[in-house]
Amino acid sequence: MSIIQKWSDSKKWDDNWTVEQEIGGGGQATTKLVKHKENGTFAFLKILNRQTDSERRARFFREASAYATANHDGIPKLVESNAHYHEDSNYKIYLLTEFVAGPTLSKYLECSGAVNFVSAATILKALADTVQYCHENEWIHRDIKPDNIILRESKFEAPILLDFGIAYKDGVVDSFSTDPSQELGNRFLRLPEMSIGSTAKQDHRTDISFLGGILYYLMTTQTPSVLTDHNGRMPHQRALSAGQLKSAFRGPPTALLNFFDHVFSQKLSGRFVSAKEMKSALIKLINMHENYQPDDKEPSIDDVLAAINTKVGRDLAKNKTLYDRAMDRIKLVHSNILLKVQPTYTSYQTGYVNHVDGLRNDLGFTYFATLDHKFVPQFLIQILGDELVVMADGITIYRTLADEPVFSKEEPIRNFVGEAYYAR
Repeated sequence: MSIIQKWSDSKKWDDNWTVEQEIGGGGQATTKLVKHKENGTFAFLKILNRQTDSERRARFFREASAYATANHDGIPKLVESNAHYHEDSNYKIYLLTEFVAGPTLSKYLECSGAVNFVSAATILKALADTVQYCHENEWIHRDIKPDNIILRESKFEAPILLDFGIAYKDGVVDSFSTDPSQELGNRFLRLPEMSIGSTAKQDHRTDISFLGGILYYLMTTQTPSVLTDHNGRMPHQRALSAGQLKSAFRGPPTALLNFFDHVFSQKLSGRFVSAKEMKSALIKLINMHENYQPDDKEPSIDDVLAAINTKVGRDLAKNKTLYDRAMDRIKLVHSNILLKVQPTYTSYQTGYVNHVDGLRNDLGFTYFATLDHKFVPQFLIQILGDELVVMADGITIYRTLADEPVFSKEEPIRNFVGEAYYAR
């Protein structure tokens, strides 16, 4: 029986393998179950579709390198690949990993529905171990989703993390870099740091949000999709999830919701700092769930919704305070101008709205003789990303960090507001 070498000199995969079963694939690659011609070994074959794309070829080698260097039960072993020849167009590059028998998470839930908290936590804890190993070895997966996780032999304690196709490790294939104008990630959970224009596409906390999405998905069968929806609610704050989360978790609902607050934080700084920290928080939840006493007060759906709304209310109150502070600075400039133009002009204000999407206020002056409204910019104050942004007539005139806003007497917002009036 011959020995299979991980890095092969074969120019195409079928030199040594035959197809046993077509599995499928997507836009990036085609997949098959194959069998070695000599020793009968089964393996999972992945063939790059766009063989002439140099970036795709380089990424493919990066993926093969991840499998080749990994030594963890939660990651498939590399069986064979010729991807080290990615710079030679004469090679039709491919990779083979050990074949893992079992359903993907998406297939499992499609057949069985949501799992209880203990089962979900068992899966997540094992995945967190795998991701912690990846991060300790400087790999970031960046594409964790139900379709990329297989339950080996349908065992909750044995999830296998697949598809390192967009994984990143500094120093592995430096012939290309992800352009800020390129979007990465998946539709399971779209993250701001993976979006167009982001320069934080190599942050390990991306994987932590994906892991949180997996726990949410296991407990609810719902795809989190985005960190905040059109109402500003995070996945676990949406009314549709409240009953399912309550049914699955027997501990205090605020503890579970707080866990999700961290994994679904819009800001990277608000997430768990590591997979290890997230795993520690998960273990605390497991203990709360297992130590539940039947005579404990059963939290109602209203309790869960109250906890959700408390978090939403705190966020809205914080934003409202920032909006009002910025508006106070605008009104100060308006008042100073009014002192100089009275009694020819009086103050005029309309359209004052302070809500979840921001504060809007039309603030200007009225000419006393004709009652015509003059010099009335429309001010809009919003939280965009991690900044508080002030606009006048659709043009940004001032921005400051929302966590550390600058509202001192010397800040430039006064000058910019003054210029907005003079421009009218």
